Amino acid sequence: MSFSALVALAFVLAGAHGQVAVKDDANVLAKPNGDHDHDHDRDHDRDHDRDRLLLRTYPERPPADTFGQVAQLIDEGPFPERDRAEYWIASARLAGADREGARVWYARLARDYPGSVWEERSWLGLGDAAAQERDFGAALAWYRRAAASGDAAVREVSRIDEAQTLLLRRRQRAALAAGALALFIAAFFAASAIRARAVLRPLPAETRIVLPVLAVLALLSTRVDPAPRLAILILCAGGALLSFLSGLRLRALRPGRASRLAHAALAMAALLCLAYVAVYEGDLIGMVQETFRAGPE
Repeated sequence: MSFSALVALAFVLAGAHGQVAVKDDANVLAKPNGDHDHDHDRDHDRDHDRDRLLLRTYPERPPADTFGQVAQLIDEGPFPERDRAEYWIASARLAGADREGARVWYARLARDYPGSVWEERSWLGLGDAAAQERDFGAALAWYRRAAASGDAAVREVSRIDEAQTLLLRRRQRAALAAGALALFIAAFFAASAIRARAVLRPLPAETRIVLPVLAVLALLSTRVDPAPRLAILILCAGGALLSFLSGLRLRALRPGRASRLAHAALAMAALLCLAYVAVYEGDLIGMVQETFRAGPE
């Protein structure tokens, strides 16, 4: 989750504190214009108090219950800080990984309160949703739109998020390039083996050696978290395929010393590319960098 997602709730609470204080002062100075106005104001204050209570007690209930109650309150009609409530429910859905639900509420906020500060803050949430889907081009577009906001806090968060997203996009492009190179080398090994009329059985010696090890690693990965498990499975599957294609080519061509060294260099390059793709797909690049920087615990 990006930096803006971490401060979304702070935006909401800070907005509530400042705006409630202003409205309380205004209520003290205002003069009643009749019983109807009194009733109308009381209805608005009651809805406002319900909204604030729901947001304050959010951790005490299942999220779905709060979402339903806030949505019902919003549908009942206008009340003070209704735009803040729409922003809150959108941000809460995004924090719960319900990106489509968040987009629906952000769109409603833009439709109900165009140009409001909460709509400008929603641009950060829309950028977060796109970044979570690794659509970094769309995320950057939203963050750059937020950079033109009239709210200084939104501009600052957009600057931080844009820098982070540019880094993530570079990593994505590096992973795509690494994956393409690994596939090219694997295809080269396969094409060379086919041209040399390699036989598939028995399995190459390299594969017979590494396959049991890779199988054990894949089995043990079921006991770790999903992110490293994915990286391990990609490495095991890709490593098994590379060892098979590499062994077929060597057995069929029987190259000399220089050719064997070149073959080994290509195989190592493909394996390194595969490792980068696996770490990227498991969202482990930051963790690996931190491990190399600080050393294992």
